[in-house]
Amino acid sequence: MGIRDFFRNRVNRMAEGMDVFKKDVFELEGVPAFREYYTLFIFVWQAIYKGFYKAWHEVPLKTIRDPKGKTRTLATMNAGKMACSQMARYVWNERCSITASMANAPEDDPLDGFLQYVLKDNRFGSAFGDLLEKSFALGGGALKEWVEVPKDENGNDLGEGKVRIGYTMASQFVPTAWDNSKVTSGIFVSREARDGYYYTVVEWHHWDGTTYRITNDLYRQPIKGSEPQNILGWWYPLDKVYPLLSPDTTINDVKQAFFQYVRPFGANYADDNSPLGMSIYAPALNTLHGLDIMFDSLQREFVLGKKRIIAPARSMKVSAGVNGSRPDRYFDADDEVWEALATDNPEDLKIYDNSVELRVEPHITGINGDLSILCAQIGFDPGTLSFDATKGLKTATEVISENSKTFGTVKAHENLLKDALVDMVHAIFDLAARYGLTWEGKTIESLISGGYDVSVQFDDSIIEDKNAEINRGVSLVGAGLLSKKKFMTDLLGYTPEDADSELKQISEEQRTNSVVVDRIFGGME
Repeated sequence: MGIRDFFRNRVNRMAEGMDVFKKDVFELEGVPAFREYYTLFIFVWQAIYKGFYKAWHEVPLKTIRDPKGKTRTLATMNAGKMACSQMARYVWNERCSITASMANAPEDDPLDGFLQYVLKDNRFGSAFGDLLEKSFALGGGALKEWVEVPKDENGNDLGEGKVRIGYTMASQFVPTAWDNSKVTSGIFVSREARDGYYYTVVEWHHWDGTTYRITNDLYRQPIKGSEPQNILGWWYPLDKVYPLLSPDTTINDVKQAFFQYVRPFGANYADDNSPLGMSIYAPALNTLHGLDIMFDSLQREFVLGKKRIIAPARSMKVSAGVNGSRPDRYFDADDEVWEALATDNPEDLKIYDNSVELRVEPHITGINGDLSILCAQIGFDPGTLSFDATKGLKTATEVISENSKTFGTVKAHENLLKDALVDMVHAIFDLAARYGLTWEGKTIESLISGGYDVSVQFDDSIIEDKNAEINRGVSLVGAGLLSKKKFMTDLLGYTPEDADSELKQISEEQRTNSVVVDRIFGGME
């Protein structure tokens, strides 16, 4: 540790002991003043996505026993999460693909083979879908690439490294520089709880000319309740907690960043000067709040609408309260002993059933009305999201036509994502070449030296009803417009090898059956 770091550590330890000088991520030098945007928007969208936003879901509750009142938690439909999940499935599913092709490459392109290995090794198919869902909710997210080299306890390399892909939510990433809405520099914030402290690593990605620089700073604070997400604590020596993490890395002659910021389609009308995106349900907050109120009312309809019996006051019994509390009055339905009441009026002796009729259908009608409004606000066709008394919140399963509003919204999101995914592939190959990684006995540097192309294919059919899709495939095969192998690989999920094996087995069975039939009819002649 240098003299500067030594004194910096001493000062921070003194500040930590006095519980002062807590550092906010937006107080770091070089970080834009985005605190208000994160506090008023991103952290609010995140709370709604998780299903509990205190301003909405903590409501007062007053009872006879507690006239001063307390609070209860409002039931939530979590329609915001459902909308983001559905949008993510429309944009990214198992039929989407990212491929690379070398110039004059053979049929079995080794560069694409390496790319598919990296994507599979990082669970990209499912992990990127999860990131998309959260990005639609929080207004953005980030992909990050690096090479992880296995090391021993002394920091010595144990072999060839692997390209890793990180998936970061908007609440853990802050852009620090951008050009024409494309983020070029930023910081990643990751927090870990250990030994009674929160340890927060701030990873900076920034440029010095054509030199790309990655620096890591560590901050620490005691675990005391729930600190805001943007609070770091005090600076702490990095090597004491993460000895293998480099505090400063420089890479020369870099053409693009080793991270990509992704965001939903749509202008940021909350901050014109920011490259940050907006949640897809940002225009629909009042609608989401109303849906939760109606859903909570529907649930409480069964609580408040339970059977009510009106009994004469003279038939009530009184029991002493606990610890001097007010007495409890109750009607003993199990008491079958005759009891005399001081009245001769028959009407005063009657017990009435005063149960109310449950208003289930009006609630469901109101919920579906607001869901239609929500669909319009986030770019879905009416009816894409609906509520059913038995199935709850559900999504449409019909095929979406190219003329639909949903199709147009999905295509707009895809167009924004495509550039980020292409940049991600470039970053993967650049890192692999710099670290000398190989594939099938050849270096990645040699594979990309002659140039290559990157293709991103989305699933434009956006089909939810799998059975209808398979039925159309069967019709195409029967009409001779689609091969059986392509039908099995594209629609049934077979690998080309499995499809060949299955088709061979089917052919053998058909030939066997044909021989048996011939023998049967031949024996009859």
